[in-house]
Amino acid sequence: MNIQLPLVIKKDFSYQIQTGKGIFKNLKNFVEKNLYPDKVIIITDSNVFNFYEQKIKAELIKGSTNYYILTIPSGEKSKSQKIRDKLENEIISLKPSRETILIAIGGGVVGDITGFLASIVLRGIRYVQVPTSVIAQVDSSIGGKTGINTRHSKNLIGTFHHPSFVLVDTEFLKTLPDDEFFNGVAEILKSMLIGSKEGFEFLEKNVDKLMNRDEKVLNKLIEESIKVKVNVVKKDPDEKNLRKILNFGHTIGHAIESLSYYKLKHGFAVAEGIIVESYLSFLVNGLSEVDLLRIQYIVDKLNLDKNERRKFSFKKVFEKMSYDKKRINNQITFSLLNKIGNCNYNVIVKEELIELAYNH
Repeated sequence: MNIQLPLVIKKDFSYQIQTGKGIFKNLKNFVEKNLYPDKVIIITDSNVFNFYEQKIKAELIKGSTNYYILTIPSGEKSKSQKIRDKLENEIISLKPSRETILIAIGGGVVGDITGFLASIVLRGIRYVQVPTSVIAQVDSSIGGKTGINTRHSKNLIGTFHHPSFVLVDTEFLKTLPDDEFFNGVAEILKSMLIGSKEGFEFLEKNVDKLMNRDEKVLNKLIEESIKVKVNVVKKDPDEKNLRKILNFGHTIGHAIESLSYYKLKHGFAVAEGIIVESYLSFLVNGLSEVDLLRIQYIVDKLNLDKNERRKFSFKKVFEKMSYDKKRINNQITFSLLNKIGNCNYNVIVKEELIELAYNH
């Protein structure tokens, strides 16, 4: 007997990304009037909660009996199987239904693990992203990638599960220490390099203002980065092809970050990846020497290169790269620039050329 089960799995889906200053106060109203949850479970980290406990309670918890807060330790080490298990049990103990909503208030770690939990609890519930770091506002909160790390490498366990709403309130960035601020600037640089020649030129002209955390310059770069991400994700939501360009700098960067046991922040790891992969782009993908020098100048000017890669042999880095999700037939592939503002994906490079670029 042969029975056919016809399924229409895909359906159109969109969500709003709201940006602005001081708009966190609008979150509860949006959630209640548009998403109609029976319970709201807020997930945040210890740093964010220390800074914004009163704000979260005043804007979300006050006057409600169905809002709950769960906290995790801050830092990349919380993006783990152990913390996932802990949060799973805490969420289930609150007896959620499929009308329950999770709200991630924090940086990339909080957003990634909350999205992952939303995708697996009760086989899928809704969630909202409220990114509080530069790196989360311009990148990780948008596009539906969720996941946790393993001892092998980053983000090897995860799902695609899009949020129902993203609220980007730049007011949160005021409390970021400089180290965390520039960690996020590296992802802004990546976005400009792969998808906005004009954005990169704006960054070049205003690099001194950005170093001084000029609000107008930063807001423009955040908005431009979000536009780049949205433009890519809407064309390739499941990362089959074009979306791979968002991983420029990440093939090398993830390997270095993993080898550092996540002591090197993600953005700075990506910056080192940008250095190596820009040179690789020059060697094999047609990036001009002039563009290469422009990229190197901006990385140096912003002090994004922490030289962590010098601690690790190419052999160790190449071994970590063997876990990269973009592999095709067990061959490591790269997303590489052909000019500033344009990027190719699925570029296969000989190992000796990768080593040459890494040691450059």
